Amino acid sequence: MEIRVATAADATALARLNAAFNDVHLSPECMAEQLARCSGIEWALMAYNGNEAIGFACLRLIPWLCYSVTYAELTELFVVETFRRRGVATALVAYAERLAHEAGATELRLLTGRDNDAALAFYQTLGYDDDDEMLMIRHL
Repeated sequence: MEIRVATAADATALARLNAAFNDVHLSPECMAEQLARCSGIEWALMAYNGNEAIGFACLRLIPWLCYSVTYAELTELFVVETFRRRGVATALVAYAERLAHEAGATELRLLTGRDNDAALAFYQTLGYDDDDEMLMIRHL
């Protein structure tokens, strides 16, 4: 298995994985544009088994205006079902943590559903804690 930062050459594979995970259907050209637009702010991390893309994660760096640190956020994590429970998600998170640390982030945050028991168990196994914050959204 290989984990690496996505480039425009990964746009087709990333678009396919994103459609499977988020039901968002972007063309490979649009995905390549998104990768370029987010360069330096958010990275897609790709997991490959040989030439087959089997998962991805997205990592975003976020500076805080009122604090002197930067934090990172894991915004997506997906592994193709036939490759689950083989260490792919763990490898993607470990790569994201390393990249975030190297970029100066002091912590890695993530959001997942309160009822997503599998994800909650997975993240807790990796040492993530529930900090009891609440996400609130107002659509504009």
